[in-house]
Amino acid sequence: MEKAQIENFKHLFMDILSEEDISEGKLLPENELGDEIDLALQEKETQLGFRLQARNNIYMKKVRKALQKIEDGTFGECEDCGDEISGQRLIARPTADLCIACKEAEERGENQTIHRNRHSVVNDGRVLPISKIGSGRDETSHDNFHVAHMDYQDVVN
Repeated sequence: MEKAQIENFKHLFMDILSEEDISEGKLLPENELGDEIDLALQEKETQLGFRLQARNNIYMKKVRKALQKIEDGTFGECEDCGDEISGQRLIARPTADLCIACKEAEERGENQTIHRNRHSVVNDGRVLPISKIGSGRDETSHDNFHVAHMDYQDVVN
């Protein structure tokens, strides 16, 4: 990767961090008390604010990591295979730490895990196909099954 491109990314990351420093001091707005519906809405807004802040914190860690990689001279290298991450990928996602091939392989693995968990049930440590759920028990046991559930947010976080 050319030095000028790396400098452009460095300036981008520095701008992102400076904007974060400015907005970091802002707190969620204080709301006036109201009826139950107003309180429920305020609670939802507060929860959303916390979720957005958590996501933003994760992104800021990625920005700091990318800046550190620039300083180390490893920015643009795939952490998995060591190949160069394409310029187009870095333009689309400047904090990318995997090349597209490694990222796709990682996502295929995640999708297989999600698929396996959504289409199976667990009983005494055994994983059974969803077709065995029918009556809630199999031929060898009368224990109730529970569906193994993995929320999308559990996978991405």
